Amino acid sequence: MTDDQLPQGVGRTALGVAMARANESKRPDRLFDDPYAAAFVRAAAASAASASVQVPRGEPSEARRAMSAHLVLRTAFFDDYLLDAVGTGGCTQVVLLAAGLDARAFRLDWPDGVRLFELDLPDTLAFKERVLAAEQAEPRVSRTVLTVDLREDWAAALVAAGFDPGARTAWLIEGLLIYLEAADAAALLKQVGKLSAPGSRLSLNRGRHLQRTLELSLREPAMAAATSLWRGGLGEEAAQWLRRHGWLVHEIHEDELADRYGADRLTYGGGFLVAERPAPGERPRRAAARLLVLDQDDHVFLQLHHDAEVGPHWVLPGGGLEPGEEPLAGALRETVEETGWTDVTTGPALWTWEHDYHRSREGLVRQHEVIFLAHAPRRDPVGDLTASFAADGILRCRWFSPAELAEVREVLWPPQLVALLEALRRDGPPAEPIDLGYVPNRQEGEAGEA
Repeated sequence: MTDDQLPQGVGRTALGVAMARANESKRPDRLFDDPYAAAFVRAAAASAASASVQVPRGEPSEARRAMSAHLVLRTAFFDDYLLDAVGTGGCTQVVLLAAGLDARAFRLDWPDGVRLFELDLPDTLAFKERVLAAEQAEPRVSRTVLTVDLREDWAAALVAAGFDPGARTAWLIEGLLIYLEAADAAALLKQVGKLSAPGSRLSLNRGRHLQRTLELSLREPAMAAATSLWRGGLGEEAAQWLRRHGWLVHEIHEDELADRYGADRLTYGGGFLVAERPAPGERPRRAAARLLVLDQDDHVFLQLHHDAEVGPHWVLPGGGLEPGEEPLAGALRETVEETGWTDVTTGPALWTWEHDYHRSREGLVRQHEVIFLAHAPRRDPVGDLTASFAADGILRCRWFSPAELAEVREVLWPPQLVALLEALRRDGPPAEPIDLGYVPNRQEGEAGEA
């Protein structure tokens, strides 16, 4: 095998991924077993360019350890994601964008009726198919291989090969976006959105959780061949980009990964996204009430929540009403449950508004809220509120001064909260509650793809 038979450019980085998978497969406590990864490494080492693809000698640097740990965790997580998507998720198609030397078609247990499509550049797939043929590998799923450039019109080739845009699809973008310019990365994701029927899923890395590994890699001379190809990707967090374009995004945090794979596997951090394309339609209505709790210095108390449709956002204490419950009584009950405070004094209703969000148990809802004025001494929540925080998805809470609130980068609920508080301080409570109406999560110019 000669050098020109090896993957070139970005495709050459797939050999590094294969090395990490091959090494993991030798471990007694391995997270997965990929016998074909070793075959790819052997084939590359036997080529005329073996010196450029052999595993470096000596003790691995911190950068190499970090990248290898990431590649192993990534492989294990995406294995589980795909099997869940075609199992309980009901996806009947799988598309691996920039599939590289991925051998999941040959090593995972796929249910009947699934079609899997692998897309990548010609030299990468040619090398891959030669090695798999030599290994007499047989896929465990209906497999279609397409040679495409993902910066061009790959969607037409995919549909022509039998892909059904009306069927639920599990998309995987594994380590690709960083090699694309921002415009190309956005165009790729927009095309995925256009081809995704309701119920389709998409998974990729959470970029900011790779920051340390990326920085170490950039400082490692031995990794320059790969890092010199990095182009930055979207240029913003993929989670918020996807939410703006109509996806529900579940962010998989390190504690969940540690529970699943072991804390020792997260020495260098880790995080992933699983996005879902929701079905259009009328949302069920939900009634709620909240308290605008101010202290003696006009600091406001807020809670940080995380929502698949909105992402991280700061909200006032309170929540959903029970059947027949009055709004003020419900706001007080919820606030006690979430803070342990029993001495909050309440005032008049200030504002009403409607907004959309995703409840883990109910799906997409449209919520109507009444917000009441309240006062309390500044202090932290009291008592053991672990169960309440977990049930309501509260990540943390804090008091904000007016100046601090104006600098908040996360979403505020309601979004006009800074201006509303300024008017309240200036004019006092309104004679009648101000109706803010329905406030969409996406602003003008951020509409999702059809």
